[in-house]
Amino acid sequence: MWSAIRSFFSPPMTAGPAEVTAKLYWMVRLRWLAITAQIISIFPALYFEMMDPSVLPTFASAIGLLIAWNLLTWFALQRQWELPPPQILIQLCVDIAVLSTLLVLTGGAWNPTVPILFVHSVLGAMLLQGGRSLAFFLILLLAVVVIQFSAQIPPALEKSLLPRTILFPAQLIVALVFWILTAWLSRTLGALQTDLSAARERKTRIDRLRAVGALAAGLSHEFATPLNTAQLRLSRLARSLQLEDNPDLVTAQEELNRCGEVLHHMAGSQLDPERLSLEPADIDLLVGRVCRGVANDHEAEGVTLRFRSIGRGPYRALIPSVAFSQGVINLLDNAIQSGGEGCVVDILVDGGVDHIDLSVADRGPGWPEIVRNHLGEPFVTTKPGGVGLGLYYVHSLSEAIGANLLLEDRPDGGAIARVSLPRAGRVESPGGEA
Repeated sequence: MWSAIRSFFSPPMTAGPAEVTAKLYWMVRLRWLAITAQIISIFPALYFEMMDPSVLPTFASAIGLLIAWNLLTWFALQRQWELPPPQILIQLCVDIAVLSTLLVLTGGAWNPTVPILFVHSVLGAMLLQGGRSLAFFLILLLAVVVIQFSAQIPPALEKSLLPRTILFPAQLIVALVFWILTAWLSRTLGALQTDLSAARERKTRIDRLRAVGALAAGLSHEFATPLNTAQLRLSRLARSLQLEDNPDLVTAQEELNRCGEVLHHMAGSQLDPERLSLEPADIDLLVGRVCRGVANDHEAEGVTLRFRSIGRGPYRALIPSVAFSQGVINLLDNAIQSGGEGCVVDILVDGGVDHIDLSVADRGPGWPEIVRNHLGEPFVTTKPGGVGLGLYYVHSLSEAIGANLLLEDRPDGGAIARVSLPRAGRVESPGGEA
């Protein structure tokens, strides 16, 4: 029973296309309570002379119009009509118009129940955003002015009226405070909800990456043994029959070797965030060592790796050093493949007080659109002979350690892969250049 009551009053905290519908359902429920209270208030109002009997037909007609409006809104929601966002502003304005009419008939701003009008400043700040919220607040202030100068004073209030110069500023301040506080709380809750949704999406993506890694490990394990057996038997057959130069046999061996490379990449692409061992490391020193090793491997191809560390370093971060080094190697290999023989790859380590940026820039054709759109998904590549697991590995590693992988276009042509990760501490020694 209590859970049903709580759900009846629970404000809508949804996002997306269903947000307007959820808010309207909530408003319909609250309006039924308000209508019931207004009907019940008629009897004590007549008894305590808070209402002139002559205005009772007008009072009842206003309530009847509000009932009809609420029924129409409920019918539209049940029929699942598409209601635009301005519908919420319209609904609140109807409430203000009817409530102002009822107050005008029963003492206006001097009616003891006039704070009910200010509740709508809370509703407007909570249900509306930006300009609509401000517009509704101005409409509410206009309603306050109207009931100040158009009220019919019942006999019970004639001897206890506060001057307008005191009453109106007080009511204005109350409405303004309600609106400002609720707007701030609503925006704070909205930001928290956005962060929660992002965290849930992040967790879902990590779970998917873990599942893909488990699948890759399983495939590698299952296929590695029969593939090695096939390679050995094929080589033995070629030697025994002296078919080493047979083009069909050579092609078959090359394809088997390629399958072995794919399995190797798949086995190395799995990352379990829960098993990563984080340790403080100097990113600039670590990347510098990796660059020197990769440069030596590609020296015969004329590849030039230009590594720089600028700003105040060293840049320290909590990372799994081995896994991070493999990620840097993947980025460098990707850049070298894009640039080809004799290419120049620029590697830059920079950052601020709370973050470190590692950028790998090449002068190739830039990032293909399909790679941008499917960042974080395995087996997405446009390169002949590519596996599509290099960026996937870097992306999954970035997700696991709280970093971000960004793909950018180089202004003068080429592509940039930028990894931005949290900084563990700031060391006051000057940055170096390798």
